[in-house]
Amino acid sequence: MATIKDIAKLCGVSEGTVDRAINDRAGINPETKKRIMEVVEQVNYKPDRIAQSLAKGKTRTLGLIFFDLNNDFIAALVDTIETIAKEKGYFISLVLTHGIKEEEIKGINYLLERKVDGIIVFPVGKQSDYQELKINIPVISIYNKISDEIPYVGVDAQSAMRDAIGYIADCQYERVILVNSSITKKVKSGLNVYTLQERQKGYIEGIEKNKINEGEGSLIVEGLDFRRMDALYRQGQGKKTAFLCICDVFALEVLTHFREQAIRVPEDVGIMGFDNMSIRKYVSPQLTTLGYHMTEMAQKIFAYLMDMIHGSDIPKDTSFPCQIIEGNSL
Repeated sequence: MATIKDIAKLCGVSEGTVDRAINDRAGINPETKKRIMEVVEQVNYKPDRIAQSLAKGKTRTLGLIFFDLNNDFIAALVDTIETIAKEKGYFISLVLTHGIKEEEIKGINYLLERKVDGIIVFPVGKQSDYQELKINIPVISIYNKISDEIPYVGVDAQSAMRDAIGYIADCQYERVILVNSSITKKVKSGLNVYTLQERQKGYIEGIEKNKINEGEGSLIVEGLDFRRMDALYRQGQGKKTAFLCICDVFALEVLTHFREQAIRVPEDVGIMGFDNMSIRKYVSPQLTTLGYHMTEMAQKIFAYLMDMIHGSDIPKDTSFPCQIIEGNSL
């Protein structure tokens, strides 16, 4: 089996130059790198990852912690990060917590014991839950912010929801009902609801700015409480009403609920989601939603984690803008 020493001899360069080419590091002429990689392919060189790990103190494994993969948008994000990691010679160790804070803490300890090089977490735990952990590797939180010390990457949900209300108002709706997750219950359970709170703040700002729900104020349904949805809908009979949902999964459930009651969308009621799930294109009427560049986000998350692993500083707070994806449900 060919070694780095063999490749260096064939290319007439130093072993350090071959190492830089193989590991995609700076400090090498592009033409030299190209020649080395051609020889690497010809001799079918396979790096000894175990030896590399022992020498560098790295396992080339990254930890991912998510609460579940039920939302196909989240599943696609995980898949994209895994694909990028594989291209760079990293493997992924995935932990699912199912929204249980204690399982998240166990998962972090599990990954630390296995010496992963870094962790990407969509947390349900809060800052106080992380203070007891002895984390000595890079960690990035996504969607839910943990603290000002742990770098965060997410979406500008507050602005997105505010813009969504403006769009719905331009469609001549007089009332907008927010269908959020069970935020009160989650707060009482001590769970991290940062992104849910940001979306709700944007909704409240939007209805105030656009003078929606005059005389009624915030109209919020927590969870898929169809009885409350029906009551709020009937309460506004005679006024053009729309439901703004915290995610596309909820929006599709609301769409199905009204269809079963022979309430037409969008003729009788409007519906808007958040996430731009791929399934929306197979639904009629096609869902109007909010979306953002998931692939770009995944690339940025991975690049930031690599920077941290190699000792570089990254921004503490990065938020991606959202855009309205038009459909036929408004």
